[in-house]
Amino acid sequence: MNAKLAVLFFLLTVGMAMPILLGIRSIPDIQLPNLHTGYQPEQPIPYSHRLHAGVLNIDCQYCHSGADQGRHATVPSLDTCWNCHKTVAGRTKTAKESIAKLREAYMSGEGVEWKRVHNNPDFVYFNHQTHVRIAKYIDADGNISDGVDCQYCHGDMAKNGVAKQQEQLAMGFCINCHRDQNERHETANLPARAPVSACDACHR
Repeated sequence: MNAKLAVLFFLLTVGMAMPILLGIRSIPDIQLPNLHTGYQPEQPIPYSHRLHAGVLNIDCQYCHSGADQGRHATVPSLDTCWNCHKTVAGRTKTAKESIAKLREAYMSGEGVEWKRVHNNPDFVYFNHQTHVRIAKYIDADGNISDGVDCQYCHGDMAKNGVAKQQEQLAMGFCINCHRDQNERHETANLPARAPVSACDACHR
C-alpha cells in the first residue's frame, strides 16, 4: 500500500470513528440548532403562550420588547411578569403553583433559567428589528403591512402552550421568503430590498 492510500485509509477510519467517540448516536444529534423542528424543552415554569398571547391577547412585544429595537427579541425580565402577577394569582391549581414559583424567583432575585428554543448558529446574523419594524411585508393577497408577523417564523403561538420550534429556520427558509417578498414588491411597484445573493447580509 503506498503512502497516499495509507493516509486516505487512516482519515476514513478516524472520520467514521469520530461520531462514536463523540457520543453522537444519530444524524439529528449533529443538526444545527435552527433545524430542530418540534424542539420543545421542558421549562422551569410551563409558561403558556396559548393563555397569554391567545386568550388574553397580549401583544408579543409586550414581553419580547427587544424585537423592534434590535437584533434580539429578548426573554422578558421577571419585572415584566411581575407587573401582572403581583396581583394575578391564578385560578387553577397548576396556575397557582407556577405563579408561586415565579414569585419565589422574583423575591429571591435569582430569576428563572428559561431554556432557549430558537437559536441560530454563531455564523448566522439575524436582526429582529429589521424584520419586525423596518420591513414592508406583502402577503399572498397583496396586502402590505409594516413588519413581518411573528407567527411567520415562530408559528401561531396563540394556539400553543409551552414554546416549541415550529419551522425549520434554515437558509432555504429565509432565501425563499426573501425571493417571494422581492417578487411581490416588484408587482406592487415597490423597491425589492430583501437580500438574496449578498452573503454578508446574513454571514458577518
